[in-house]
Formats: sequence, C-alpha cells, structure tokens
Amino acid sequence: MIKKILKYFSLSVLGLLLLLFLVLFSPGLWNRWVVYPKLEKQIKAFQSLRKEPESLTELNIYRGALHSHSFWSHDSEGTLSDIIPAAKKVGIDFIFLTDHAHSNSDTIPRGYQGYYDGVLIEPGTERQGFCTWPLRSTVIDWSLDKDTVAKNIVSDGGIIFYAHSEEDHNWRNPYYQGMEIYSIHTDIKDESLLPLIGNFIASGAKNREWSMRESFDEQTSILAHWDSLNQWRTIVGFSAVDAHENQNFRARYLQDGRVEWVGPNAKPIDTVETSILNRWLFHEPDENGWIFKFMIDTYEGSFNNVTNYVFADTLSVPSISNHLKKGNLFIAFKSLGDAKGFMFCSKNNEGKVSGILGDSVELNRVKSFQVVSPLPGQFRLIYNGKVVDTSSEGQYEYQWSEQIRKGVYRIEMHIKLNDEFVPWVYSNPIHVF
Repeated sequence: MIKKILKYFSLSVLGLLLLLFLVLFSPGLWNRWVVYPKLEKQIKAFQSLRKEPESLTELNIYRGALHSHSFWSHDSEGTLSDIIPAAKKVGIDFIFLTDHAHSNSDTIPRGYQGYYDGVLIEPGTERQGFCTWPLRSTVIDWSLDKDTVAKNIVSDGGIIFYAHSEEDHNWRNPYYQGMEIYSIHTDIKDESLLPLIGNFIASGAKNREWSMRESFDEQTSILAHWDSLNQWRTIVGFSAVDAHENQNFRARYLQDGRVEWVGPNAKPIDTVETSILNRWLFHEPDENGWIFKFMIDTYEGSFNNVTNYVFADTLSVPSISNHLKKGNLFIAFKSLGDAKGFMFCSKNNEGKVSGILGDSVELNRVKSFQVVSPLPGQFRLIYNGKVVDTSSEGQYEYQWSEQIRKGVYRIEMHIKLNDEFVPWVYSNPIHVF
C-alpha cells in the first residue's frame, strides 16, 4: 500500500511539474521557433523598403532617450560601460537621465553630465511624479510643495514633464510642460510577470526585443487625455524608456572572495562561497566586475524599443532642451524601424513650410498639412482627439488640404504586423490658432 501511495504521489508530482513546464515555457518555445521568426521576416521586409524622403526643415534630427536611470539611482547599477555602448549600438544621440534623489536637498549636476564618446548626457531627477531637468547648477528643495518645485524650476529655465501619466497628477498645474504618452514601465505594470519571464527564458536572448513587445498595449486612454489637454494649452508628448537595466540576476566577487548575488532592482539577495557547484556558472569579470549575468532588462533593448526623435539645431543641451520644450519631436517604436526622416508640417498658400510638429501657427498661414516618411505605412490625421482621415496602407507621403480649422492636429503612423495595424509613429501636434 505504501509503495502504491508513493508511486502515485511521484507520478502526481511529475505531472504537476510537466504541467508547470507547459504553462510557463511552451508559449515561449512556440514563439521562439514559429512566431518570432515570422515577425522577424516581416520586419526585415518592411525595413528593406526604406527610402530617404525630402527634407522639409533645416533642423537636424537627433534620437534620444528620456527618463533613464544610472548608478546614482538606488535601484540601478548602470555605468558608462553599460550605457554608452548600448546607446551607440542603436543610434541614440542623447540621454536625459532622471536619477532618483538621495535626499530632499537634490544637487544638480551629479552623476554623469557631458559628452561620452559622442553621446550627450544631461542629469535630472525623477521625483514626486516629475521628470525634472533644471539644465543648470542648482539644489532642488523637494521638501517644498511639488507645484512650487515645478514653478521654481520652469521659472529658472528648466524642464518639468509628468512621469507615469497613468497616475494622478495636478493636470491644472500651469507649469508642467509635457507628459509621457508612452512608457515601457506603464506598459509592463498591467502584465503578469511570470508568463513574461517564462517567455523570455524559453524564447532566448536573441528574441529579447520581441519578448519585450509581448507587453505592448497602445496607451489609448493616456493619448486621449493628452489630446484633451492640448486643446487648452501646449503639452509636449514624449516617450519614456524608464531604463534601469535592473530586472536581472547577476553575481560578482566580494573582496573576501565570496560571491554576491544581485537580483531585481539591483538588490543583493545572497552571499555564498565559491564551490564546484557554482563555479561552472561564472566567467571572467566584465568591466563592472560581473561574473554572471542573466539579463531581461537591458539598456540596449529599452533604448531601441521606443525612441524620441527631436528636431534641433545642434547636439547640445541648450538646443535639444529648447526644442523639447517646444514639442518639436515625434516618438517611434524603433525596434520596428528607424523613423529618422519622418516629418509632419503645415504649408502656406505658396506651398512653403509654415510650421512643424510642436509649433503654433496662425490659421491664415495653413493651407495644407504634409507628412513624409522613410518607411511606408498608414497615416491617420487626428484633429482635437478624433481621427478625421486615414490613408491607404503602404504610403510614404500624406497630404491634407480639406477645410482647416483652428485646433490641434497630429499624425499617427501605423504599419501592418502579423496582419494587424500597430502604431509606429506618434507626432506632437501642430496647434492652429
């Protein structure tokens, strides 16, 4: 009887383990061998259709990551050896950091500032719902009322954007200048992490970017809110990578020869002796001393997932920040295709450009709108939050010369992926007054 009970118990345990394996890993294995190769083939075919469009502005275009973290934040250990190679590999020109403050007296600059191998880095802070870049040497007093903090920073020439737009903010605050219209962090918050991790393990590091897109949901309520706010005053829309490179498991040697294991949010989880049981896992220390890394969240993946494309005179803090405040930017999901060359503008009666995305233009100077793109897709013209025209798919250019009224016009561009339209580009609006 006991042997029979043990037999059935063992079979039950094996059955449960098999079921757990199937639940956790079979979707990822299917994605690895079937779904992701199909998607990769589609994206390569899409990217091969690239054509350099006519330039409609004398401004240059720079790719940038906003809302990103480094070692200065308590939940990141990112250093230049992590950040700069990742940025250069995916074509990022600038990074505006938002490291968490260490106290209410927040000294700026701190951490990284300047040019590093051609990549521009400007320090800032994420706190009290703000992405904050003072753009000068100062000390932010976070003990003050948050609206007072915003007033002080903006009055002194800095930037205040709202982070995590799904959360409650004082949307009547007259000082904030922008808001996240897409955030990787926001997208992941409503997901069940165990299936995502299981998918990543099973589909492999090669498919990391496709695994990240498993969490993608168009943030329609945030976009609608942004549209409504822009009907009252200019609110810049930007994308947030919220990169920490911290949803990982890593190990490094301590001075006494033991091994420290570091888990998510850069928190130490255990310290062990080296032995024959664990030594086979380790390799020679990298630039940061890591002897083992199992990476889910990487700077490269975040920077390439969604990107801000800013029109500016030069790659400098004064120029980039000036055009950020104006909203002369669009965002694109760069892992699908590089959108450099995209432009949304208004034209006057003589057919000359009278304004670009982010600008405010008088009605009598707007005869038509024009959009050009380096890759083909479907254009959607949105007026005061409502889609008023949709092009056919596979278009490189779009024009609208119907009756133009006062209001807020922006462009979305969607592409076909797996027989479904997915957003690729969101432009900031042109305000017609």
